[in-house]
Amino acid sequence: TPPDMGKKVFKKKSKRVPASLRYKVEKKVREHHRKMKKESKKRPKRFNKKVTCHVPNACPFKEDVLKEAEDRRIQKEREKEEYKLEMKEKKRLEKMNAKDKIKDLDKLVEDAESRADLFEMNSTSVDESEKNINSVTDRSAKAYYKEFRKVIESADVILEVLDSRDPLGSRSSQLEKAVLESSSNKRIILVLNKADLIPKENLTQWLKYLKNEFPTIAFKASTASSHQKFARAGNKDVLDSSEGLLKSSKCLGAEMLMNLLNNYCRNKDIKTSINVGIVGFPNVGKSSIINSLKRSKACKVGATAGVTTTMQTVQLDKKIRLIDCPGLVLADQGGEVPESAIALRNANKIESLKDPVTPVEAIIKRANKNQLLLHYRIEDFINHEDFLKKLAKRMGRLKKGGIPDMEATARRVLLDWNMGEIKYYTVPPEQNESLLDSEIVQEMSKEFDIDSLELMETEAISTLPDVLPHNTMQIDSEPITHVVLDNKENIELGENVKIVMAKKPGPSKFIEKLRKKAPQLEIEGNRQVNKMMKLTFKKQLKQRSRREKVATTLSDSLETAFQTMVSDDEDYDFGSDVI
Repeated sequence: TPPDMGKKVFKKKSKRVPASLRYKVEKKVREHHRKMKKESKKRPKRFNKKVTCHVPNACPFKEDVLKEAEDRRIQKEREKEEYKLEMKEKKRLEKMNAKDKIKDLDKLVEDAESRADLFEMNSTSVDESEKNINSVTDRSAKAYYKEFRKVIESADVILEVLDSRDPLGSRSSQLEKAVLESSSNKRIILVLNKADLIPKENLTQWLKYLKNEFPTIAFKASTASSHQKFARAGNKDVLDSSEGLLKSSKCLGAEMLMNLLNNYCRNKDIKTSINVGIVGFPNVGKSSIINSLKRSKACKVGATAGVTTTMQTVQLDKKIRLIDCPGLVLADQGGEVPESAIALRNANKIESLKDPVTPVEAIIKRANKNQLLLHYRIEDFINHEDFLKKLAKRMGRLKKGGIPDMEATARRVLLDWNMGEIKYYTVPPEQNESLLDSEIVQEMSKEFDIDSLELMETEAISTLPDVLPHNTMQIDSEPITHVVLDNKENIELGENVKIVMAKKPGPSKFIEKLRKKAPQLEIEGNRQVNKMMKLTFKKQLKQRSRREKVATTLSDSLETAFQTMVSDDEDYDFGSDVI
């Protein structure tokens, strides 16, 4: 016999049953449930019998066990009564609180009405102050201006900090004139801060241009954090420094500035000490220069405007005392500084700008188009709106429906501009309009011994590294901002002076945005065709329903008019009614 013949294969029993059997089982289950339900209605305690626990007589501690059970029963009843009383008291207190809330609601309504009236008064006063160009309504702005005047009056030497990228845009000629007119003994030193952001050839041109008016030095403030030490680069000049040193957090130009101040003290035979005031526009690095000279965090610094609010005094050594001043942007006489110019100078917080797109338009007009394309790695654009649209798509800043977020992208571009990510520089003009005579300039150069510093700079020019053209871009320089200052002793604001402060974000204009058509839809590629078609179809349906309603009302009125013409009470007469 074959070997497989002895094995038997058993099939697995199927779970399939006839339909009649399945229906029979379901019927019996239904009948059983119905019977149990009927029994439970007749005798409900049959299925809920409590099992009584009996203590046998043979138990040696029967009395103790029974007594303990009785005590436990009494304790449960007592807890039940206490819970009932507690819930009753809780309901009573809730009723009392509800009555008190009704009274409090009346008070809340009164407070809300009073706050609404106060808000309306404040909003109307703000609108009136914005219309008046030559008025200063911010109390903090007046306080800043007073601190600014105190620094000018108490200082012997004024350090005017300028942005090396745009020195004329961050300089005030009338401020310098007011300092010189207040006292003939006051001196001004121009400090070109952020010297590491421009090419060294351009820095040399600006030093040569500005030295025709005042002593000028290049400076790079230390960018060390609070837990790091504020290091200096020895006696190195900014022009005579390597690329790695320029990119480090060390300070450059501090020793040159200290030599200038020490030469002034020695030549003037000052045995006591001098006060050195540091003034300039917001966020040009005034406090950072003090920290670099002090080699410690003497003043609070920040990347936004308005960090320094009061005059701060720092003793540098026994002969030099530094005075920090809040930064101010003052308007021209009879005019106003545009918000775009304030934003490009980082004199206002980017988050509080109502229209961040306009400053970006100014950037695109001034900047080189090819440099922006290389920096952001985007395609060619037509205008500033097309630029923001393409940049928003590249950065992923999109709203609901895939619409580019223009405002968020514009704020990002402004942040890159102010933080030095977009590197630019300006070229000095050919003609120099000096405020001082040549004799005064020579006298000041002797006091500060500038000739020795000029020799150091000429020796370092030959070692300057070449700057690649794709790293920076040349832009047009901003015009000089004229400031009107009042020389009165009581330090009052002039009639034609306006101080531009960082504005707080106003109330939401969501309702106005809903009423107006979205400007993003005007740009090609941003139109949502299906959504717009649905909206137009919905609008047509509403107009059709209105027209139908008007037609029905008109037909009803005509029908009633015809019915009133023929009275139902009069009989019909063939002789009179038929013609």
